[in-house]
Amino acid sequence: MFKNIYLIILVFILTTQCGYQVVNQKDLRQFYIKSIELEGEKILNHKIKKNVLFYSKESNNNVFNVKIKTNKSKSIIEKNIKNEIVKYQINISSNVEFYNFETGVLFTNTFFERGNFNVGNKNIDTRNSEKKLVEDLTEKISKKIIKRLRLD
Repeated sequence: MFKNIYLIILVFILTTQCGYQVVNQKDLRQFYIKSIELEGEKILNHKIKKNVLFYSKESNNNVFNVKIKTNKSKSIIEKNIKNEIVKYQINISSNVEFYNFETGVLFTNTFFERGNFNVGNKNIDTRNSEKKLVEDLTEKISKKIIKRLRLD
């Protein structure tokens, strides 16, 4: 009986003190992308473009031209005693140029993400791990670009 009461009190304290706060979408600044120019990694740029355009609304006054140049590099970071590759690192950087039509200001930001993945027992496992990591890193860069667009 007492265990249940203590458990209920503990759960109540933990859930009410988590600090979670709902973000009011109306407080976030909205934007419209008039045009996007892409350079570099085509697949990554397409995913970034799709993610950014999802939040672009034509009815907004905050209008931007965006140029995105994306680079991806893959390097070996760990080998075993037999000199076989065990772990890779992927670096994705996007140099993004924003031109705000409303203010006439041009600004540039570089967004960078890095991640590691282990080599699998089979080649397909390694390729799937790499593909998943690249998708995650691209999603993170997209979120950073959207956040930057909403700041200005």
